[in-house]
Amino acid sequence: MLPATLLSRSRLVALALVSLLVLGNVCRATDLSGNWSGTWASGNTRHHGPLQAEFVRLSDSEYEVFFRGKFFAILPFRYSVVLTASEQDGVVTMSGSKYLGRMFGTFQFSAAVTDTHFNANYSSCKDHGCFEMTRCSYATCCEK
Repeated sequence: MLPATLLSRSRLVALALVSLLVLGNVCRATDLSGNWSGTWASGNTRHHGPLQAEFVRLSDSEYEVFFRGKFFAILPFRYSVVLTASEQDGVVTMSGSKYLGRMFGTFQFSAAVTDTHFNANYSSCKDHGCFEMTRCSYATCCEK
């Protein structure tokens, strides 16, 4: 039979290990870093095109997202925006804004993101539309 102090220590160690395993999984936020690929579509003009993005995690609650795509199928565009992120039940809600010059104005972004899918709406004084992307993996090729 084990002494009471050794038995108490064993229970304490077991409880600590279980707590680490359970809390470690609960507290770990989904990391969206990496490359994403998909399309954008305007709700005003019906223009649409390819879209790629690189997500760079700045903190647990912020990402800088570098978007690049094509307008009119030939005109390239690039910009980055810092999006604030919060997670609940495996879905990351993201939001932010970016001033893209006098011609385009300020764009507001809101998105719902899972580990594999990015669905966002954007709006400005001149346009509104959506972005839809999936995460690139080693099995899928994303354009650079």
